[in-house]
Amino acid sequence: MQIRSVIKLGVVLSVVLFCIGIAFYGFARLSMADKENQVDVFEFVPQDCAGVLETDNIDKFMHAFSQMAYSSQLDTLHRSGLINDILSDLNEFSSISAHGLSYQMHYVVISFHQPHTSMDVVAYFRMGKEGKRQLIEAIQSRFGVDFTPKKEFYRGKKIEIYPLTPKKYLSVYTTEGLVVVSYQKKLIEQVIDAVKDNKSLREDTVFASIHHPQATDFITIYGRTASVPLLGKEACHSWSEYDIHLNSEVFYLSGQMYGAEDCQQRTIEGLQAIPMVSESDSLLVVSGRERVDSCVAAIAASPSHSLFDECVSNLSRDASYIMVADMEKVMESPEKYSSYLPPFMIRHADLFRPFILSLQLTKVDNRLSHIFVFTYKE
Repeated sequence: MQIRSVIKLGVVLSVVLFCIGIAFYGFARLSMADKENQVDVFEFVPQDCAGVLETDNIDKFMHAFSQMAYSSQLDTLHRSGLINDILSDLNEFSSISAHGLSYQMHYVVISFHQPHTSMDVVAYFRMGKEGKRQLIEAIQSRFGVDFTPKKEFYRGKKIEIYPLTPKKYLSVYTTEGLVVVSYQKKLIEQVIDAVKDNKSLREDTVFASIHHPQATDFITIYGRTASVPLLGKEACHSWSEYDIHLNSEVFYLSGQMYGAEDCQQRTIEGLQAIPMVSESDSLLVVSGRERVDSCVAAIAASPSHSLFDECVSNLSRDASYIMVADMEKVMESPEKYSSYLPPFMIRHADLFRPFILSLQLTKVDNRLSHIFVFTYKE
């Protein structure tokens, strides 16, 4: 199933959330240190969501990101929606509060929903009632209002609705060990439905196959999508995982793609049939292990290398598929590259202009592992 939205593409989600990541920083410090509480958040996430972000330490990643050579280039995207209004500019409040606010990042999940606007987001936080109280106080401090929530009940569960502006409201649902917030009351109702009707993301067998416990200090995107658009042509129930890693001159996303049993093999076979495309220092697409091996070997043996060539030669010769694209060239004529790059990346090619994107897919058992590498050019 094709999803035409930002959320469709896990790789781009990760970039966008890093661009606006400072918004998470303030709220990260609001969580209560309650490690004994290990509620399974995915039992609350609606099964039909388009993607999720999961992290246990966004605070650390934001500190690291700000030190990267490319941080200023990716901070040009305007912040909006729940991320900006609720999770930003709270650092000052959390720093001066004397009521036990945690200075260690707690576990956070963000889910994304149709119709995929900035309003269609749900945030889940593992915290108790005291953490919720401090969250509300922080929001009041930011907006400069003393609001009283309207209380509504849905299927026996209480939803508190806080007015932020005359036209914007924050819906909050609290259960044992978990606080769920969203602009959309209907999304909070879907969260309650997910639990009541056993239709949470935890019941999605494909997602369950790709989701796994992580080590500490991680941030991972899971997208209901194929790794690249060309693989999404199959009518396939797929999930792709993207673990985010930072380096001084590059950042990269690694993980796997997995689909339902009835279409996974068709997807892998389709990968082999993708035709080769080669445009000097602009775009290279090669599929099939033997062709990839020959291509990478030839470029690596060349006596002179551009940065584009270096990105190619750094790819694995055992890969089943490789793609390298200079995002500056993409920006000049984005429609030419729409079959190879995520739609959001095409629409916002200027944001990624300073990078060369390298991608490799490798068959591992019955899955496709992938690595997206963004190399900073300046």
